[in-house]
Amino acid sequence: MQKLLNSLYVNDEKAYLTLDGETIRIETGEGEVKQFPLHIFGNIFSFSYAGASPALMGKCTELGINLAFFKPDGRFLCRIDGNKHGNILLRKEQYRI
Repeated sequence: MQKLLNSLYVNDEKAYLTLDGETIRIETGEGEVKQFPLHIFGNIFSFSYAGASPALMGKCTELGINLAFFKPDGRFLCRIDGNKHGNILLRKEQYRI
């Protein structure tokens, strides 16, 4: 069975992302809070200047969830990605060839 993971898009400019147990908690400036289980997402895209907590960033790297930040107008800022598993010697040989 293939597991299909969803992507979470956070479009609110004032949204702050935090970790609450095994869930992602989205807090906005108006006191509005939304919560989702973290394991169902493969990617999280945030279009906010408020950012995310270090605890959430660490948990995303552990679970292999990509976390990307963009400016509210859509320009790319940065991406947090987990550890990559691969063979560096194989990659060097591929580049050499």
